[in-house]
Amino acid sequence: MTHVVILGAGIAGVTAAYALKAKLGPNDEVTVVSDKPYFHFVPSNPWIAMGWRERSDIAFPIAPYLESRGIRFIPSAVKCIQPDLIQVDLENGDVLFYDYLLVATGVTGMSDAVPGLAEHTHSVIHIEQAERAFTAFREFVRRPGPIVIGAAPGASVLGPIYEYAFLIDADLKRRNIRERVPITLVTPEPWPGHLGLGSEGASRGAVTAALADTRISVICNALTTRIEKDAIHVSELDANGAVKQTHALPYAYSVYWPAFGGVPGVRNTAGLVDARGLVVVDEYLRNPDYPNVFALGACVSHPPVVETPVPIGAPDSVYAIQKAGEIVVQNILAQIDGSPLTSHVPQRAKWLTDMGNTGAAYLSEPQVPLRDINWMRQGRWVHQAKVDFEKYFVNRVRLQPAGNTASETSRVADVMSQALAGKRGGAVGASKAAAGRGNPLEIRLPQDPSVELKALAKSVGIEPDALAAELLAAAVADAKSYLDEAAVEAMAIARRELLVEALPERQPGVDFHGGGT
Repeated sequence: MTHVVILGAGIAGVTAAYALKAKLGPNDEVTVVSDKPYFHFVPSNPWIAMGWRERSDIAFPIAPYLESRGIRFIPSAVKCIQPDLIQVDLENGDVLFYDYLLVATGVTGMSDAVPGLAEHTHSVIHIEQAERAFTAFREFVRRPGPIVIGAAPGASVLGPIYEYAFLIDADLKRRNIRERVPITLVTPEPWPGHLGLGSEGASRGAVTAALADTRISVICNALTTRIEKDAIHVSELDANGAVKQTHALPYAYSVYWPAFGGVPGVRNTAGLVDARGLVVVDEYLRNPDYPNVFALGACVSHPPVVETPVPIGAPDSVYAIQKAGEIVVQNILAQIDGSPLTSHVPQRAKWLTDMGNTGAAYLSEPQVPLRDINWMRQGRWVHQAKVDFEKYFVNRVRLQPAGNTASETSRVADVMSQALAGKRGGAVGASKAAAGRGNPLEIRLPQDPSVELKALAKSVGIEPDALAAELLAAAVADAKSYLDEAAVEAMAIARRELLVEALPERQPGVDFHGGGT
């Protein structure tokens, strides 16, 4: 019997757990450990910070979905890893022995590296941080002022700083206060759109033009030195690393990307991690000193792709994590069977960036220079693709395992419970408002169901159209839980085709093939 322990129940950990459990033998065990009892779709955190998503849209308890597949789930933080003893000690007192360990914990922001960063700016690395950022943003719009969106030295995964800046721009325009809010983007990159990859390609011109179009100022080669209550201090370097100019940027609201470090319980494991506590791996995504320990996702130590005057970490995306996850699963199974392992290099860089009501897609292959493909496209189709990919990925995580039926606790039951609660004195405004949203859909009901629906609506004090809309949405959500993986894929393709057909801006010849985010 083989026991695989996975630390982390996020994008990397959950998808790897599903794949391993499906491919291991019936007597093998998979255990997932997480300090949080829920899964959440991290790329949507900027939308949470803008109030464009609710927590329930992208986060939900993960235990039922793991356990329905025979995967054990332990909600606890890691106290320490002892790879010499092949064991993990948990904060809840449990001790887990493993045959193979997969570290997929995500990261923590190294906010202490820049004085004042934690005290005076916001972050969206974790969903709780994004929620606090939204609370602060709601206060900000009542008293607008300058905004600074930035990244600290050594920060990686820099695409979201552009995404968040463009989202801020779009939101302020909707509120009709954009003219009152100067926005400055502070980045350690040598030029806009560098993203830690180096080659200019199409990205530099496209990102520079997008920033100019939205009147977002940018400071590149930016070394953020300290942050005070009312000013962010930045040294702008030249190509040789000498100080070219200093800035004291006033701000009323700021979101910053810190450099990434390992999470507590992992970052102090000697021989396993680098100086920042990120897990060191070889080309097979396993630790060189402990070949039964693998790592996946943002917690992996990646060397910089290129050297820059201000340090920049390597990029990452859901697409990259998915591809790396396939390699990790394949290599764990190969190591069990004594088969040859598969290398993870060369890598591709591929992601989607939302820009409000438009977006940008980027592809670089391979990720390291000299590369054969360096491609970027913009358009409303990218914005819609990012929205669609979020729904697709969340649906995949919630997918019922083969042979399981839908839960008896249905969303239809939730709708009726809320309707009855409204009848007993609760609010029913949300139900009435539902009929006014979305696109009209003509549905012809036989007489009996039609009369029954109207009678039901009248009995709970809700307009028939509003109740029908909520019940149909709930029924569709319940019906999706019966789909297998092939049907989920087919539904994602059909949904994308319908949404793209409805877009006012069409771009014939632009290729989108499912990429990450």
